[in-house]
Parts: sequence; C-alpha cells; structure tokens
Amino acid sequence: MTDPQMIGHYRVVKLLGTGAMGKVHAAVDTFLEREVAIKSLRAELTQDPDFVGRFRAEATSLAKLNHPNITTLYSPVLEGNNLFMVMELVHGRPLDEILRERGKPLGVKESLAVITQAADGLAYAHQMGVIHRDIKPSNLMVADDGRIKIMDFGIARVRGSVRLTRAGTAVGTPLYMSPEQCRGGEGDERSDLYSLAVVLYEMLAGAPPFSGATEYDLTQAQIHADAPPLVPRISGVTPEVESAIMTALSKRPEHRFPNLRAFSDALGATALRVDAPAIIRNAGHLVQDSTAERDVPTPERLSTKLIALAKSRSATLVRRFKGLHPALQGVTVGVGVVAILGSLYFGLQPSVSSGERKPWENSFADKKSGSDDFRWRDADAGNRRAAPRNSTTFGVDENQASTVPTYDRRSREDAVEAQFARTESRAREGDQKARYELGMLYLQTPGHQKLDDAFKWLKMSAEQGLPDAQYELGRMYTNGLVDEVADDVKLRERIAADWWEKAARSGHAKAQYQLGRIYEGGVAGRKRDRREARDWYSKASAQGEPNARQALRRIR
Repeated sequence: MTDPQMIGHYRVVKLLGTGAMGKVHAAVDTFLEREVAIKSLRAELTQDPDFVGRFRAEATSLAKLNHPNITTLYSPVLEGNNLFMVMELVHGRPLDEILRERGKPLGVKESLAVITQAADGLAYAHQMGVIHRDIKPSNLMVADDGRIKIMDFGIARVRGSVRLTRAGTAVGTPLYMSPEQCRGGEGDERSDLYSLAVVLYEMLAGAPPFSGATEYDLTQAQIHADAPPLVPRISGVTPEVESAIMTALSKRPEHRFPNLRAFSDALGATALRVDAPAIIRNAGHLVQDSTAERDVPTPERLSTKLIALAKSRSATLVRRFKGLHPALQGVTVGVGVVAILGSLYFGLQPSVSSGERKPWENSFADKKSGSDDFRWRDADAGNRRAAPRNSTTFGVDENQASTVPTYDRRSREDAVEAQFARTESRAREGDQKARYELGMLYLQTPGHQKLDDAFKWLKMSAEQGLPDAQYELGRMYTNGLVDEVADDVKLRERIAADWWEKAARSGHAKAQYQLGRIYEGGVAGRKRDRREARDWYSKASAQGEPNARQALRRIR
C-alpha cells in the first residue's frame, strides 16, 4: 500500500502500525470528512472465501456496538481481493506502550481508573453477545482525553455465530489468554474477565502474573500455576483488591466472577467510573509525559501491613478450598476438625510433674514398668489395644516407650506415604482394585491430591471393568476434573454417562441412579425416556439407594 491511495471513498493518510492481523492506516472519509482508521487483513486471510463470508457476517454484528469505551467499527470494505475494516480513529497511545516506556508499575487508583472503563466497555459488548477473546494492553488505547478505548475486535466471537476457528485451536495472546483458551476452547465472557485481570495485575506489579521460557511453558503456567500474591510487596494494594484479582484469575471459569460488573464492583473500581477519565488525564505519565512520576504513597505502618498480609493469606486459603472437588472439601473439613479436636484434647491435659501422680492416672499406668514416663502415652494406649491395628492406624507402637502423641504429624505422614507405596506397588502389578484405591488416594488425600494421577489410575481400573472405578471416573468427568475436556460441558456429560452405564450394567447402585437421572432429564446425549429411567431407579432402589427410592416415587 503506497501513499496517497484511495480505498473506496477513504483517502489513506499514513501508516499507524502493523500487527498479527495486518496493517492499520490513518485515513479520511471523503464523504463525511472525518478521520478513520483502516485495518487491512493479511493476504492469506482473504484467500479463503469461507473466512471472508463469516468475517463479514460477524463484522456486521460488531458494527452495532456503540459505546464510549469501545473503538467503533464503522464498516467492512471488500475491494478486489482485499478485505478492510474501517474504524474510529483514536488519538492516544496503547497501554502496552505506556507501560513499556514507564518501566515500572502504575498506581492503584490510576490502574482502577483504566479497568473500570475497560470493564464497562466489555460488559456492554457481552450484553450484545460479543466476546473479544484478545484483551491485552496493546488493545486498550489510552485516549488523550483520558478515556479508555477497547480496540481490535478482529478475532471477536459473536455468541451463537459460526465459529471462525477449528475446535482445539488456541485463539488469543498467550500472556493474557485464559486457561480454557489455552486448551483450545472458544472462551466466553469469563475469558475476557480473566484477560482483563491479567492486564490489571501487570499494571500493578510491573509484569504479568505468568511467564515461561517457551509458549508451551507459558500456556502450562496459565493452566496450572497460581499467580504470586500482591500483598504486601506492591504498595497500596489492599487485600480486597488482591482477592478480587485472584478470584478473576481462577483456573476454572465457574470460580470467577459472573460478569465484568461484579469484578469492577469487587475491586472498588466502579466508584471511580465518573472520575476515571479525569484521573487518567491528571496522571501525566499516562497521556502526556511518560517520565512523569506518580504521587509517592504514604508509608504504611507495620501493624497495617501485618493485618493486610493476614487477610490476603486467609483469602487465598478460602479460594483454594472453594476450588477443591466437593469430595476433597469434605475430607479437608474432616481433617481440620480432627486436628482441632486433637489439639484441644492434648492442650487440655493437666500438666503433671514426674514426681506426682493424680488419682485418675492409676487406670492408665503401665503395669509392666510402673514408670511415670508412660503416663502420657498410655492414656491413649488403652484405646489402641481395644481396637485391632491396621494400615490406617497412625499411633506409635504400644510396646514402644515414647512420649510422642498418637496423632504426631510425622507419624501420620509416614503412614500415608507407606500406604501410597503399598497401594502403588500392587497397582503396578495390574491389580484393578489397587488401581482404583490408588486413584482415590490421589483424589481425596489432603496434601497429596494429584488429579492427573487420580484420573490415570481410575481409568486403568475402569478399563479393567471395576464398577467403582467406572463410577468415580464418571464423576471426575462430570465435575470438570479432566483437563482434556474440562471446557466442553456436553462432551464431559456424554463421557460420564458412558462410564456410568458400564458401571450400572455391572450392578453399581449409584451409577444406576445417575443413569436414571440422565434418562429422566434427556441429557448427556440420551433421549428422554421415563420408562428407562424407572427401570434404572428400580434397580438402584432394590439395592437400597435412598435417592433412587425418592426418585422412583416422584417419577411414578
């Protein structure tokens, strides 16, 4: 393209920049005498008639977007073999350029002023059914008047339209892509929310939360790694702001905020909406001088920092707990209750010197030694003798002289490790039940949860025909714990139903009940069939499954 040149009735003025999709030129609409920006697509993208047809259909929908924080798409232009997009021309600088020239983080207030405007624009687009799918600093223009303009809807998706990419093909920029996009999923409103949270994190911390030596390493970090905490290392970031960001960065979409407005509210950014352009305009380094300094924040008192740190870490624990499988949540709560009761029990025991004996101690005294050194241990030894020992008993041996409490953490961990080792040894020998047990250990043991290993061993056992493993494997698919299909709900449901049907036909009561529910609702690729549902409910009920009995009464 050379200057001067006409594209339709648009007169090209100058080249503004180049990108992955093509080039952007400044131009003038000779009919309306207004400035515009014209994006020309790469030649290879215009050679596919199917792509051109779908692009024009989606561009028509995108042209309907009319919001002060979105760069308006005026119209697509097809001239010969070339396809162009005519857009609003924004005078300002992209956010990535500002961050690069500044070389250090932005202030919290300035960052929230950027985010509240971007969130407003995205929330509007989502209401219109448009998902951006490539939110990043280079697509957020900071206009000279302080407004934020969302740019480049070139790979946006209109909800319900024909997809522009093949299934399994990642779309977006890896530094800012959501985990579901990294896996090749389409992404939805919550994917844009995730990307915007990455942008906010970068503004506050000076770098994105995830990195990698290669693109593969980076996408794996997006899928699996936790973002480093911001409190207390980033001055001015409150636990509430950090918690909102970390929630938005949750790996699973359902654990994030339901929409952009909820995210903005949780950040406290919504309150800045009216004043946001002025806040940005008054920050010289954002719109004028990139070397201007922001206000130096007032140093925080040590006590304030400690309180903020405690709130931050507590919120992190709560988020991690919510992210656990429901079964693991139950196990974790149970272990916590046992730990608390154990600490209370041992903490409330009377402190007795070695030279004293209280009346209640006689019943616990060791008959063989008569030594006071056994008082503490033998208070629990009587209970150990009353019950047979097995692989899950974590107490010290009853004949071993020791003052270590029964619920000693090291002993417990050693026993858990030993149980894993024994079970894995049997599993590697091909024992289908051991493979099932090992999978459940990896799924449910606090501190040892490894979903990939749980899936591997449960699948081995399920393929060998163990109904319990088939049922649990179905549950893993249903709850989105299998990475390869985590974002495809319908596929997950169909696979789970297949495994449950195998278990049900082998007589597994819970699987029979689940299969009844599937046929009753007509889901997971099965047609609704009340008779089939009744048959499965009846089989499960005959084995004592209480939920099946209730369902049977309802369906009759």
